[in-house]
Amino acid sequence: MTLLLPIIEGLAEAATDQARARWLLAVPHSVLWRDQTTIRAMLQAPRFRAGVEALDAEMAALSAVRDPRTGALPDLVQFAQHYARIGLTMIARGDAQEGVSHVSF
Repeated sequence: MTLLLPIIEGLAEAATDQARARWLLAVPHSVLWRDQTTIRAMLQAPRFRAGVEALDAEMAALSAVRDPRTGALPDLVQFAQHYARIGLTMIARGDAQEGVSHVSF
């Protein structure tokens, strides 16, 4: 028996970057926020850098101050989140290998 919640066990059981990318694209934001420390460690252990960068982009979006008139996120935060999701999508589909689809800011 594990102490991890079943949804987090899905990431723990992911054996490839493709599986980890699929998990990250599907997991609810509330889980990312609540378990971000555990998730980060689980992404860092196999050196899934694109996953760590995507987690960082999602956390930045969840904690960013939004425009008081429109409710929109700052452009840079939106760009980072969108770009990270594109990279994860490419990895999840098998179109890119880790190290090719990520960007460092």
